[in-house]
Amino acid sequence: MRIHISIILSSLLIIGCVSNDSLNHNEHKIVHIVLIWLHDPGNQNHIDKVIKVTQDLLEITEVLEIRVGESISSDRPIVDDSFDIALYMIFNSKEELQAYLVHPKHKEAVKTVLRPLANKILAYDFKDIGR
Repeated sequence: MRIHISIILSSLLIIGCVSNDSLNHNEHKIVHIVLIWLHDPGNQNHIDKVIKVTQDLLEITEVLEIRVGESISSDRPIVDDSFDIALYMIFNSKEELQAYLVHPKHKEAVKTVLRPLANKILAYDFKDIGR
């Protein structure tokens, strides 16, 4: 009986070490949020162009996930609903975010669609430590 308990405890200890080790080596994901105010607010054609070019950025290998959508109005005083479009992007690391920012496809999207249509662009980057 003692041998079986020793084997079980040893197995749990090994599993625990593997779990802790893998947790220590996992980098937290990087979240990149972009808010866009258009020159012509509410122009659905311009909104559609920004959404399309944003979805195409998923072809860049460093981008793990992209969410894009239109602002929803709110009466809550804490909510800023003045922007037209928001983007939510996920990267594995700050280095991959940086690689995305200098990627030719991203630069082209900014030059040909985002800058010409946007009155203001604001970005927020943070490390996701949740879960």
